[in-house]
Amino acid sequence: MIMTPIENDIINPALMLAISRMKEHNNKDTQNKMVEEALNARFLIPCEMHFAPGTENEKKRTPKNTFPNINLIKTTDGKVYFMAFTDMGELKKWQDKDGQNVLVMGFDDVAGLAMNPKSNAEGFVINPVTSNVVFQNPMIKNIIQNRDQAIKDGRIRVVDPKTMEIKRRKQEEELRGDTDS
Repeated sequence: MIMTPIENDIINPALMLAISRMKEHNNKDTQNKMVEEALNARFLIPCEMHFAPGTENEKKRTPKNTFPNINLIKTTDGKVYFMAFTDMGELKKWQDKDGQNVLVMGFDDVAGLAMNPKSNAEGFVINPVTSNVVFQNPMIKNIIQNRDQAIKDGRIRVVDPKTMEIKRRKQEEELRGDTDS
């Protein structure tokens, strides 16, 4: 499997811990913590990259001539969900394929895919092979509305994405033991 550095950097330890705790003790507090961590997470979204019509003969893929076809998973009752993986190890458990393309997305990005009426998706699932945490569209809508209201009311503050990224990378480096401290 070919991996770019950004794909290797996606590990989401806080979310994985929150999911584990929620599965051990499923209550309002552990559910809220898991949702909080999911809102702050970055996910790997498997996809296939295709050339835009009329650009098939171009030798190099660029954002202008390429579009992703995002993979979905279908349940036994025929419902479809987008898949979001917390790290490459989880993605490999679903499909270990050379040259697997992924998009890196945050919660709002994945929620937008799922909530798009053209997608016919019921929502999205985090780590469908192992954790199998399902966010159905009504739940996604409720989470976003509650978060937006909390921001409006001043109960939570919005952190600059660049600052959050620096903090997240530092935490991930510490967990991997990559720091000199």
